Amino acid sequence: MSLPNTHRALVVIEQGKTAVREKNLPALDPQGVLIKVKAVALNPTDWKHVDFQLEPGASVGSDFAGDIVQIGAEAEGKGFSVGDAVAGYIRGGALDRDNGTFQEYVTTLPELVWHKPASLPYEDAAAMGGIALSTAVQALYHRLNLPKPWAPATTPTPLLVWAGSTAVGIFAIKLAKLSGFHIATTASPRNHQLLKDAGAEVVLDYKDPEAPKKIREWAEQYGGLKHALDTISEHGSTKLAANAFGPEGGKIITLLNVDKNKEQPWPSNVEPERTLIYSALDKKNADDFAGIHEWNEHITAFIEEGKLSSMPLKHWEGGLEGLTEALDYQRQGKVSAQKIVVKL
Repeated sequence: MSLPNTHRALVVIEQGKTAVREKNLPALDPQGVLIKVKAVALNPTDWKHVDFQLEPGASVGSDFAGDIVQIGAEAEGKGFSVGDAVAGYIRGGALDRDNGTFQEYVTTLPELVWHKPASLPYEDAAAMGGIALSTAVQALYHRLNLPKPWAPATTPTPLLVWAGSTAVGIFAIKLAKLSGFHIATTASPRNHQLLKDAGAEVVLDYKDPEAPKKIREWAEQYGGLKHALDTISEHGSTKLAANAFGPEGGKIITLLNVDKNKEQPWPSNVEPERTLIYSALDKKNADDFAGIHEWNEHITAFIEEGKLSSMPLKHWEGGLEGLTEALDYQRQGKVSAQKIVVKL
């Protein structure tokens, strides 16, 4: 098919501000694929990049779903064809200032996308292909090294997902259920049923001062808590999660840097470790790259078999022009237990 030289894209016009502009298509690497974007999903990292990291003129956006329109010469034979519907994520504007997802075309590597089932709407695929679910995959399987959904746990394994109503938290609970874990989580009471439906065995109010103690006692029946994911990772949340661990201690995966020396008293045998899903975009990080590629080879079947579904979505109107307002809505902290998606 004939491709245009330019397309419409949401770009940074000054720190903290975006607008739709005409710009060149992102350059297609010989190892990559070019995708016509059909839908995108929003993450907190998108507005943070706009406000603190991207230079004027840079493209924006991480999560996408769309159709492959061009395949690089070295990407042939990797399981994809022109016309295939796919989903995935990138780091919009940071690695290539012309490559973002909040625009008409995006480029990435074939290892970093997966086949969208025909029955799955593009908006749901954008949410499931994006940073939130991929972060949960990396945290559970590549940082905590827990059993994967295609080879689930054979012994009782308790897992704590602190702040389960975030996008990462919801997907982590769904994945953990597939892996056969027993899951405890915390959230506002209005989101408790949502998280139980996702697979949580125990859901506690995150404001309950007894929550760590209650989780620790609950986990004793399964040998004590040794694994946790803190999807907030600030304002003392990681210390609360650490206090739920059993006497053997273990590891907490965080999404931000947490200095345990500033969170005293801290349990001596509990170690925090940050995960950052962008590491999987670089082939030089061989284990992370291979890990997300492996997941991308399995996710389609889980969706088709009805074993994995999306999370609650907030459908934002306005296409590309509506994204500036959507970013501001997310920036103001108005999103709870939902993922904003936009059809382009």
